Amino acid sequence: MTGIYRQWIFAKPMVNNVLGPEQFELRELSIPELKRGQVLVRVKLINIHSASRWRMITGMTKLGQTDRSNYACAEVVESRDATFKEGDIVACQAGWQEYQIISSEDASVGYGPPSEMVKALNNTNSQWNYVFRAAMVKMWRPEVLMSIFGTSGMTAYFGMRECGPLMPGDRVAVAGATGSVGSIVAQLARIAGCYVVGFAGGADRCDWAVKTLEIDKCIDYRARDFAEQLKVAFPNGIDVYSDGIGGALTETVMENANQNARLFSYGSAGTFYAEGAGEPPRERTSLRQMFGISEKIEAILKRRNIKSEVWTVDAFYHERLKAEDDLSRHLLSGALKPVVHIVDGFDKLPQAITDLYAMPRQGKLQVRFEQS
Repeated sequence: MTGIYRQWIFAKPMVNNVLGPEQFELRELSIPELKRGQVLVRVKLINIHSASRWRMITGMTKLGQTDRSNYACAEVVESRDATFKEGDIVACQAGWQEYQIISSEDASVGYGPPSEMVKALNNTNSQWNYVFRAAMVKMWRPEVLMSIFGTSGMTAYFGMRECGPLMPGDRVAVAGATGSVGSIVAQLARIAGCYVVGFAGGADRCDWAVKTLEIDKCIDYRARDFAEQLKVAFPNGIDVYSDGIGGALTETVMENANQNARLFSYGSAGTFYAEGAGEPPRERTSLRQMFGISEKIEAILKRRNIKSEVWTVDAFYHERLKAEDDLSRHLLSGALKPVVHIVDGFDKLPQAITDLYAMPRQGKLQVRFEQS
C-alpha cells in the first residue's frame, strides 16, 4: 500500500511541566513498503494514558518523536506476518498516528518482556499486540474493546480476583471511582454484593458515581473533613481498598483498614495529575514505591497483616480470554456499564491529551480516528 499518513510529534519543550497543544506538531509521512514479517494497520481508536505527560517530561517520549507506547485498536490493512491477516481487528501499541507498522516479533515499548504463556496466547513477543477473537469484534465496538477488555477492565478484573474472593457484605473502598479502572472496580464489587464507597473529586463527580455505577456512597477526597466522612462511611472498617492514586490519600484510607484487609494498588494518578508531576526520580524505585506505598503504609500493612497486591496487569494476560468471557457476561446482563469519554477526530488528539490534565471527565479517555 502506498500513500501518506499523518503523525503528531512532541515538538516543543514544556515550561514548568505545563502541557498545551503547542507542544504538538503535525507531520506527514509516506507509508513504507512492508518487509517480510511486518504488518500495516490502520488505527481506529487510541487510548490516552494518564502517564502521557510524564513520559514527555522525563524523556521517555523524546522531542521530535511520537509516543509509541499508546494502546490502540486497529485494523490490519496488509500483512506479511502469519500471525495477522487482512481485516483482523487487533490491539497493539501505536504512536499518535493514523497508520502503524507492527510485527509479531516486536517487543513491547516501555515494558518488560511478557511471560512465555502470554507469548503463546498472543502468538507475539508483546503482551499488548494480539488479535481480538472474531466474536468479540462482532459483539463490542472498539471503545468497549479498549476499555472493558483493554488494560482498564483487565486491571479491575484481575485486581479484584487477586484481592478476593469478594464476598457479599465485604466493605470496599474505591479510589478514583470515576476513572477508567476505578469505575469498573466499583461495579464489579457491587456485582459481588459488596458495600461499595467510592472516592472522587467534587460533589458532581460523586453524585455521578453513585447514580451511574449504582454504588452505596461516594466521598469527595478533597473535602477538609474527608477523614471524618471516611470513618462515618466505614464504621466497621475497610476490608478491601482499590487504589490507583497512592500517597497521602492511601495513608488516610489505610488507617481505617481492618485486620487481614486487602490492598490492591495499580497506579499513581496522584503523581501523574499533580501540577509538579513528571520529575524523574533521583534513584531507581520499586513498583510499590512508584504506586505510592510509603514506609508509613508498609508499617500499617505489616501491623494489620494486610494482603497487598502490586503489579501491572500483563502478569495475568495469559488468562485474558477467561476474563473477556466473564466481563462479557456482566455486560450482556446489564450489570456492568462501560464508561468512556470519546473525542472524535485525529485532529483533536493534542487538545484531548492537554485536557486530560485540565478538565474532569469520567472513564477512559479515547480518541477515535474513524467511525466503525
